[in-house]
Amino acid sequence: MAVDQEKSGTGSGTRTRILDATEEIMLEEGYAGVSSRKVATRAGLKSKLLHYYFATMDDLFIAAFQRREDLHVTRFAGAAASAKPLHALWDLAVDAASSRLYLEFNALACHRPAVREFIARSNSRDRITTTSALQSVFAQYGIDPERFPPKVVATAMAGMARVFATDRALGTSEGHEESLAFVRSLLASLEAAGSPRPGKYPTDSGEHNAVDQ
Repeated sequence: MAVDQEKSGTGSGTRTRILDATEEIMLEEGYAGVSSRKVATRAGLKSKLLHYYFATMDDLFIAAFQRREDLHVTRFAGAAASAKPLHALWDLAVDAASSRLYLEFNALACHRPAVREFIARSNSRDRITTTSALQSVFAQYGIDPERFPPKVVATAMAGMARVFATDRALGTSEGHEESLAFVRSLLASLEAAGSPRPGKYPTDSGEHNAVDQ
């Protein structure tokens, strides 16, 4: 994990510059283009100082992923509590999976076991939390959980979002327009089936996956 040894008054800003530089290089050259020398140069630092904050490249990549995940947590909480939570959660899933950084992190995970383990745990937590949110929303709207099992819906949302992201990265979008129209129509019919029942919408548990660009 990241070695967050912050120097008084400057540590936080330096760490942010390092993570910003890492993301920029990943977007420009892909994860394979990231090196401690390039990141340090982009952040205006000496390589030795970079390793003061992140002992290894795995630490650096995990910290960069965690920062995006933290942003997703905030966005998820807002989506779950919105006026149309099913639409908002779906749009968030598609948006997060479509991120170029998301694709780069997943490619990176294939080559770095520590990063793969971290992202795998994050994906699992995300699926559990999304399932929990859907259970609450379905209860609010009176949606039959046997007809629409929350865990299955959460998995289907994640799977479709990743298919769209992979296709777009390859330069194709065959079937996307029809699929998106179908999903939005289904969500609209579910949300229109009944008004929300008394109670609170789900809030985020603090554990999610997402890498937004």
